[in-house]
Amino acid sequence: MSRKRARKAAPDASRLARRSRVALLVFAAALAVRLVYLAEASADPSFDVLIVDSQSYDQHARLLVSEGTFYSRFFWQGFFYPFFLAGTYLVSGGSILFARLVQIVLGSCMCALVCALGEKLFDRRIGCAAGMIAALYGPLVYYDAEILDAGFSAIWAVALLLLCLRAREAKSALPALLFGVAGGLAVATRATFAPFFLAAAVWLVLAPRETGAAPRRAAARAGFLAAGFLAAALPVASLAHRATGEFSFLPQSGPLNLFIGNNPDRNATIMIRPGSEWRELTRMPTVQGSPSDAEDRRVFMRRFIDYVKSEPGGYAAGLAAKAVEFASSRELPRNESMYVARDRSRLLSILVWKAGPFGFPFGLLLPLAVAGIALFPRRFPAPVYLFLALYPAAVVAVFVSGRYRAPVVPVLAVPAAAGLLRLVDLARARLWPRAAALAASVAAVAVASSVAGPFAAERHDYRAEMHTIVGFELMKRNRTREAYEELSEALRVHPGWGDAHKYIGLLMSGERRHEEAAAHFGKALEQDPDSYFLRYYLGTTLLNLGKRAEGFAELRTAREGAVEAKEDELIRQIDRILGPGSPGDPRPGDVDASGGTAR
Repeated sequence: MSRKRARKAAPDASRLARRSRVALLVFAAALAVRLVYLAEASADPSFDVLIVDSQSYDQHARLLVSEGTFYSRFFWQGFFYPFFLAGTYLVSGGSILFARLVQIVLGSCMCALVCALGEKLFDRRIGCAAGMIAALYGPLVYYDAEILDAGFSAIWAVALLLLCLRAREAKSALPALLFGVAGGLAVATRATFAPFFLAAAVWLVLAPRETGAAPRRAAARAGFLAAGFLAAALPVASLAHRATGEFSFLPQSGPLNLFIGNNPDRNATIMIRPGSEWRELTRMPTVQGSPSDAEDRRVFMRRFIDYVKSEPGGYAAGLAAKAVEFASSRELPRNESMYVARDRSRLLSILVWKAGPFGFPFGLLLPLAVAGIALFPRRFPAPVYLFLALYPAAVVAVFVSGRYRAPVVPVLAVPAAAGLLRLVDLARARLWPRAAALAASVAAVAVASSVAGPFAAERHDYRAEMHTIVGFELMKRNRTREAYEELSEALRVHPGWGDAHKYIGLLMSGERRHEEAAAHFGKALEQDPDSYFLRYYLGTTLLNLGKRAEGFAELRTAREGAVEAKEDELIRQIDRILGPGSPGDPRPGDVDASGGTAR
């Protein structure tokens, strides 16, 4: 090597070493924070009891490991995350803790990528600050440790931007191949990445023309990009076709989710809860005569399209309302509430909190990011603006929650770091009028993002619901004492919580404490008088108490509801009790209240 080349290589090596040290520092800080949270959360009874979406991902992954084949429900949600989870289970023998540890390591790597993105767009100082914002951002800490796809979605957001910018700068078309593969995997994780990936791909292919590059380079870049995307998407679509008969790499839940978030009674459908309410919604096409799962999806898609066509004003108003929800400083719950999760971790309670309508940390992140973009608009290339416009738009097109907003956080961390450090620099220089003006603009955006609401998703008692769902899962595992404790805690939080009464009633029935069971079923029916399952439980309990007339009356009412809902299994159970033609005469203790179908 010549002396000239050696002198040039030395600063490059030194710069790379400094970058590596900063990225390693951010990674270590992020990992330490996540390990502390994991240690605190592991002491909570709900830590090893997966519920709702986490439970679905876990079940899909375990079936794939045990049976070695994909089945239709595997493709209900995004393909990538349960596939990743199956890989961790295969390596660890099914350990959920191992999966969580892998995820927090990957989440810590994402923080280092945020650092790299900040340094690329600005400098090492802002890169380090952006990485630390991501490392200490409470919702990201929480999602990295949960059996959910939100952490991976945040990783893909940063990775896609870095790969897109790298492909734009590279002389070869090979980086475009990597961007295509990452895009395919991101869309297979969460379909809301699709609009951004498509727009970024178009920008990447057309960008060389701005510099006078030959059309041949643009064509090569397009070819490599498409090849990379198809390499990731086609295997998913092929597996889906074998399992479901439909050739698609998008999740099957798309039409249902579009309907949930876009209909005349949007707030009600968004708040349909796990359990019997969700079951009734998903079975609606079947009750109306749909012959297959594919037709079920077409029913929901038609209802969505019909709503858009028949009520364009209502649809537009709904989109505007959801855009306000997306910008809210608070973490909107879905099936999990960040503010309930704070109960199991002192660290999380510091990193995530509410003060009146103001929510931290998004209530500070968004205003600082807006300030950073306003101060340094030319620092952000087109893909960053495309992502910050199109990814939120894709979420708003369906429905909003804090979990679905998570991928924008690491991207916002870069302009937020720029805005924060600019404020610090103005204060250090004692440029008080300018510092005050910047602080006032940040405060104004914080207020604007907090005043709306509370929204429908915030009016639900997630604490009582969480204890109830955990109690039900423990009940299914025959951990009766722990189940009773969780259900009792739900009633302490919310004495009239119907599902908690229902499940305690089932526990009492299993212990032949029929008087107590009947009392709990009665209280549950006060909250949900139309529940034919509750009528069935109460009817069988009354029979076990020897109250034949009352029991048969409840069972006949339950049967009417079951017939209307086409619950064939429940109808058969009721008919076995009532007997052919006329009610039978069961002896006390002979009737199982649950019938094996606790709902």
